[in-house]
Amino acid sequence: MRDVIRVRRRADDLVRALKALDIDVAGVDRLVLTEHIAVMDLLALGRFLLFPEDDLTLATIFKSPIVGLTEEELFELAYDRKGSLWSELQSRRKSSPRFAAAHEFLREVLAAADYLPPYELFADILGARGGRRRLLARLGPEAIDPLTEFLNLALAFE
Repeated sequence: MRDVIRVRRRADDLVRALKALDIDVAGVDRLVLTEHIAVMDLLALGRFLLFPEDDLTLATIFKSPIVGLTEEELFELAYDRKGSLWSELQSRRKSSPRFAAAHEFLREVLAAADYLPPYELFADILGARGGRRRLLARLGPEAIDPLTEFLNLALAFE
């Protein structure tokens, strides 16, 4: 028989203590970061920052809570366009307040990526630019741990 202890937040001290007692622990150390939707959205944003002309990645970001366009808005931008999705957003940013907001956010993040190291960039996106608030509003509090761990890894990378 297995006993289970569930905690709502990160419990590193508890996990360390249980491991010291040679008690099997699952959870914190089993988080597959790249399989969480919030982290997948941040990775897609990172790919966009490297390759702004990648339409599939940009469409993913548009649908993500980070930008939050609707299916209809994405279709409006994507259908029958002549160039890339990014160039279409740039040319149509004045036609809709939602397109203007998406363009402004992505333009500012693209500019910041030129001089901010990864941790500072993603901390800014999640903090001052409201990314964490938007992700948690759609994905719920279970996204807190993966977002925190993502930032921890970005800091460790630096």
